[in-house]
Amino acid sequence: MRIFYFLFVILVSTTLMIGTVFAQTEEDPEIMFNIAKDHFSNGEYKEAITIYDEILEIAPNNVSTLKMKGIAQNNLGEHTSSLKQFYKVLQYKPNDIISLTGMGVGFGYLGEYQESIYYFEKASDEKPDSIVIDNYKNFINNVISKYPYTPTEKPKENSKSQITSIPEWVRPIAKWWSEGNINDDEFNSALIYLIENDIIQIPPVEQQNQSDESIPEWVKNNAGWWADKQIDDEAFVLGIQHLMENGLIVVNIQNETQKSQEELDKEFYLFEKYLRDISNNISKEKRYIEFPNPSQDVIKKFLRDYIKWNFEEEVKKASGNFPDPTYQIEDGAYIINYKVFINDQPTGLPLDHVSTLMNSFEFWQNQELSTDNQSAEIQFEITNVRHEANVWVTWVVRNLGDGVLGHAHLGKGVVEVTLGDYNCDGSFQLYDVESVETIMTHELGHSIGLKHVSEKSNIMYPSYTPSYAYCLLS
Repeated sequence: MRIFYFLFVILVSTTLMIGTVFAQTEEDPEIMFNIAKDHFSNGEYKEAITIYDEILEIAPNNVSTLKMKGIAQNNLGEHTSSLKQFYKVLQYKPNDIISLTGMGVGFGYLGEYQESIYYFEKASDEKPDSIVIDNYKNFINNVISKYPYTPTEKPKENSKSQITSIPEWVRPIAKWWSEGNINDDEFNSALIYLIENDIIQIPPVEQQNQSDESIPEWVKNNAGWWADKQIDDEAFVLGIQHLMENGLIVVNIQNETQKSQEELDKEFYLFEKYLRDISNNISKEKRYIEFPNPSQDVIKKFLRDYIKWNFEEEVKKASGNFPDPTYQIEDGAYIINYKVFINDQPTGLPLDHVSTLMNSFEFWQNQELSTDNQSAEIQFEITNVRHEANVWVTWVVRNLGDGVLGHAHLGKGVVEVTLGDYNCDGSFQLYDVESVETIMTHELGHSIGLKHVSEKSNIMYPSYTPSYAYCLLS
């Protein structure tokens, strides 16, 4: 079987589209935000930050604006500033996934890896199936195992911890209960009333659902000793906390009281001090730092070796310059043999796409194909000799707006597989392993002579939306 015709095949991606902006109004934060998004998606982060700052003058605690400003600063390499934006978000939304992940990324760039993994773990608790968070966690854990360091000590808060406060007139109630003059239910009801109405103030605990277990004798003894002033308030409160933790009394307490602006400002002041201490330690220790998102490092090295990795001239050549695959007929079926040369991955790429290429080979080797009205089977063999190859796999990146995930000659020739693009947040971001494998399998299908199909579930369908390995907006 010989295939002489030549064709480029394009797999079109879905790109990030920003809503049309018709006018700019300084008094309308929503319109300003959309204009900033337009700059952001084009990688114009400084211009976007200028508008974000204008919005924050109008609405200082706008969570969406703080997050976008934080991501923009992160992409500019301004990690200390970025961390401040994410921290402010978490003061109002402690479970915000993007901000938790952004904190992990920022601390990773500062080499404060224990703090980094702390925030990635919290983000993972909120979104356990996130590939992006898993990639960051794995990267940081590997760095920690290779490069031990001394974590920066956090500033101590000057504010006193919550003070236990129990009025004196509660002592007779505790005494009556300890002596059996009132039963457990009556004492529990009294405690619930006193706690819910802030008459007794105790440090909060994680409460369980209502339990039918009996109250331990030591708790009742504690109450009697406290009534007789033989133990202090804190010791008595331990018994009350035990009842709450084990569901023996269920108290309706707000999980979190709203913090005052003064408290929030103090927290932020201490956080800024912590960041300054980290910066000082970095300069003193000459700390070795591996960046948690390798995308920018990969693209810089890729562009430096652009000709080497893209093989522009080779791609322009007709597939006729490549030798035809060999074949034999066994039991009335074609066995078609392809030799594949695989180009090296770009320097610094931590994701192993060469091994997943084997999955793409296996996929096509297991398909029932046909040629000349006879069944056909594909066999792949890797070769280290470029001129012997029927298919040449190379890894590429795409410029902003290309909207292309891969190119392939039909039947034989060069196969280009895109490793990432600029469509997630305006900066170059690597695709995750599964996305690259999907692109590879599709393009390899073209290289063995298959065209596009209209069935969306088929691997040869002409469009696909990739996922990213590290982008915060994924």
